[in-house]
Amino acid sequence: MLWVQRPMGIWIIQILLSVITLLKASVMVYISAKGHRREQMLSTHFILELVCTVPVLATVIGIKNSEFTIKVLVLYFCFQNDLHLTRQRFQTMSVTLSQQILLLIASVFCLVFTTICGIQHIQRGSRDTQLTMFESFYFVIVTFSTVGYGDISPDIWFGQMFMIVMICVALVFVPRQLEIIASTWIERSKAGGEYSKNSAARNKHVVVCSTELSTDAVMDFLSEFYAHPKLEDHMVILLSSCELNNSMHFILKDPKWTHRVIYMRGSSLKDLDLRRCRINDADACFILAPHSVADKASADQHTILRSWAVKDFAPNCKQYIQLFKAQNKMHVKFAEHIVCEDEFKFALLANNCLYPGLSTLVSLLVHTSDGQEAELANEQWQQLYGRHSGNEIYHIQLAKSSFFSRYEGKKFTEASADAHQRFGVALLAILDTQTSEPRLQLNPGPTYTMKPTDYCFYMSVTKEEYSQIKQIALVLQKYQNESEDEGDEGESVFDTITSMVGQEITKVLHGSKKTDDNDNDTTYRDDTPSPTENLPSNSGIMGREADGLSHRNGTGNILQFYNDMGQEIIWFIFFRIMTGPPPITMYLGSHRTNCHIMKIPRSFCCLEWGKHCEHCKYKNANDERWNRQLIILSVEYATYGIYNFIVPLRSNFISKYCLSPIILLIEEQPDKLFLETISQFPLVYWMKGKISSVDDLLKAGINKASHLVVVNKDKAHKQGEETLADSETIVAVQTIFRLFPNANIITELSQASNLRFMQFQASDEYSQKISQLEQKLKTETPSNLSYMFRLPFAAGQVFSASMLDTLLYQTFVKGYLITFVRLLLGIDAEQNSGHLSSIRVKRATLNLYPTYGDLYQGLCTATGEVPIAIYRT
Repeated sequence: MLWVQRPMGIWIIQILLSVITLLKASVMVYISAKGHRREQMLSTHFILELVCTVPVLATVIGIKNSEFTIKVLVLYFCFQNDLHLTRQRFQTMSVTLSQQILLLIASVFCLVFTTICGIQHIQRGSRDTQLTMFESFYFVIVTFSTVGYGDISPDIWFGQMFMIVMICVALVFVPRQLEIIASTWIERSKAGGEYSKNSAARNKHVVVCSTELSTDAVMDFLSEFYAHPKLEDHMVILLSSCELNNSMHFILKDPKWTHRVIYMRGSSLKDLDLRRCRINDADACFILAPHSVADKASADQHTILRSWAVKDFAPNCKQYIQLFKAQNKMHVKFAEHIVCEDEFKFALLANNCLYPGLSTLVSLLVHTSDGQEAELANEQWQQLYGRHSGNEIYHIQLAKSSFFSRYEGKKFTEASADAHQRFGVALLAILDTQTSEPRLQLNPGPTYTMKPTDYCFYMSVTKEEYSQIKQIALVLQKYQNESEDEGDEGESVFDTITSMVGQEITKVLHGSKKTDDNDNDTTYRDDTPSPTENLPSNSGIMGREADGLSHRNGTGNILQFYNDMGQEIIWFIFFRIMTGPPPITMYLGSHRTNCHIMKIPRSFCCLEWGKHCEHCKYKNANDERWNRQLIILSVEYATYGIYNFIVPLRSNFISKYCLSPIILLIEEQPDKLFLETISQFPLVYWMKGKISSVDDLLKAGINKASHLVVVNKDKAHKQGEETLADSETIVAVQTIFRLFPNANIITELSQASNLRFMQFQASDEYSQKISQLEQKLKTETPSNLSYMFRLPFAAGQVFSASMLDTLLYQTFVKGYLITFVRLLLGIDAEQNSGHLSSIRVKRATLNLYPTYGDLYQGLCTATGEVPIAIYRT
């Protein structure tokens, strides 16, 4: 066993390997710090090195040892040491797991190979059983697999002892390695999947970052993102610091998402996690704000840091950011698109006071539906009531198309009327690309001539298209900025439309009209409604000045109203209000927006409602001048988002004689900067109070209010279930609903699923039927609008800010959508762009225009207005 003749080549290889490994071990001992060399020399690795190399080197002086197999162990330890040295400081779980699996494979290979060579060499000392290399391999595999046929076995005590030692080594070493791999695998599963470089090269992907990704938020994103056929081949990587819960596990295991969605546990503030999701190769990064947080200011700070980290690591990656507070937009102005909840939420609530149901209309516009909801609803309606529900809201979209090329050189409203008749679409806006900065214009008016370089925006129930108008004509007609008078024919048609008693309110986009509002302008708009009219909406905004068109009300009612108010307020309206841009604070401002503002800011004493002031003696609810005119906004504290509530209600498209007083019911004392801001708007007041207090409501003028707008509290998210965050607001509003049944309440909730509790009536048969329909929609369709048939939502009396999340998601494909909605809500304005309005449809109109299509044609051709929706009263 000790004296076996070896070929010279193998012996030389043994000597070289022994010299290299012993030299390396000696160098490691030498370079170790002083005082640690003895520890290095007594280490297991160095002792094993001596045992393996010294006998081999002794053959140089004449002793030919044949223990070649022991060198395999030396090589294995070298490999293991090098493997640990090559590990990076920061590496992914997948890389760590791969290294551990490779280490296990190398360990098993070395163990098996050493045992094969060892038993084959030892059995050379046997007189009866000498094994070949294959027989040794067969014996080792049968032994380690615990099969043990017994046909081959070592017959000398040294071989038997060798096998006992090797089996003990295997039983100790292999399970330990498996345990480490299993632990790493569990940690990797908690950390989510991986996105390899090869996958990034083959597929396009986007990254979604947030502190907490709730199930509803993920489903809303996936439903909206993959609703567009262009994005079906995209991968979605969800990056969050939270562990996967059971609900998220079910989503990721769904065959619909399992090959398209990857969840990664990590933080966008860490370069390692950003590298894991290949954000440098991503088409976009969505940074979402978690809705279930108590401190929204802190949540915005987290979002800002995430955005900066992504910008630093991947400067070319497009960012789509969601924020809560408007004042934080200044920190992420480099992002491609930003949706600020405060801006859109307060603007929607304000427009709901002007145009009933507008929040519902916008929610439907920014959601994608394949029609299953309306189809199922109509089936259920037929079974319940024996008639069609009339719900045809499915697949409402905004898009661009090339089939408008036939209208090149025609007027915009003429093209809109013809497109509605031919294609069943509503042409809403134009993107003029010939200017230095392309401008999106809502209904640019009947004098706008369409050009082949324009992009057309339309709303339809058909498949979307996205292409530019083809150039047909060789000569482009000159773009006209100023509109012209409609003429006598338009007046007579419109007078016919607005005669007698109304049944429905139609929301329209009015064309642009160049106006000459200035500080001394005293010409009122006779097309605006009287504030005394008890309607769901206080004003129909036409955006015209003295153009001779009658619109719901004449001037007599307005003058009578102001005569009742007294000369004091008339002097106030005439001489102290002007039209101009709204005040710009340190954090806020509007783009090209004009509204009614004060020539001289009011004193702070004139701002507090219900307290006597020598300048204003009428700012209390007991004054007989106020009759269903007050708009009460209940908020937790004075946030800068209220600015976007005031601006639409003070728009220059509203006559200065029809401004409704705004009462801000605030629980906490506002700061000086906030008071300075509201002091520049006419008829805006504040008072300290809560909606839970009946006395505060009476003091604010609940009995004389046209609208009570309730904003959900931020502090409601502190404890308890996420779905219970709205409990305080819901119960308070229900109490007001019981005590003041005539109050027109508009409520904002944080959870869209809680819409069913608004105006709750346990014994109402209609509500029960709708509840059954909603449950069926949730189970049979992939709808995220199952609540759309609830009466409070359909009427625009309740709104959830979470409905605006889809606005950001759709912007990835429709980059114009945020700009469109901002113009529609009056947050921003554009030169020569139209504005939103509403008119009443009278009974006599139904004889002339029995269908919506006929009414559409009449408004487009006669007055240059484009209807976009109907609010059924």
